[in-house]
Amino acid sequence: MSTFILLSAIPGAGKSTWAKLYQKEHPNTHIVSSDDVRKAVTGNQQNFSQEPLVWQTFLDTINRYAEAEPNCTVIADSTNLNNKYRIYYHDMTPKFTHHILVVFDIPYEIALKQNQLRPKEKIVPLAAMERLHNEFEPPTENVIRLYDEYHIIGPNFVSPKIAEAK
Repeated sequence: MSTFILLSAIPGAGKSTWAKLYQKEHPNTHIVSSDDVRKAVTGNQQNFSQEPLVWQTFLDTINRYAEAEPNCTVIADSTNLNNKYRIYYHDMTPKFTHHILVVFDIPYEIALKQNQLRPKEKIVPLAAMERLHNEFEPPTENVIRLYDEYHIIGPNFVSPKIAEAK
């Protein structure tokens, strides 16, 4: 069984940290990070000049894992703040047999503090943080039903359900 995990949260909520912890506990798990793809494409993860290429590469990389490794898990590490993106990535990853949506419900103040603890080149500017925070929409019931599993990561970070998700 191939598993696709879509993360959804504002910057600083802990998506990348959670993905790395999950990967340590689950063999054959790959993380595809939009920040890493952007850095590979432009040389700087804060350079947004090539976004169409970044997002196509992001999706192509996710799907390449499903084609090459039928029993792998791929974690899509990007914000996915809106239901249209949650639907898009579900629909654009048909080679995966299992889809999981993981939404981080982390207080904005914590995300702001965690954002400031990042390496300088990874810090998201405050104006962007505010815009992204305002753009977040909770998943609708229709979106949740698209996925085989739906998990919420709260202020305690990792729930026992996530550890058992695989």
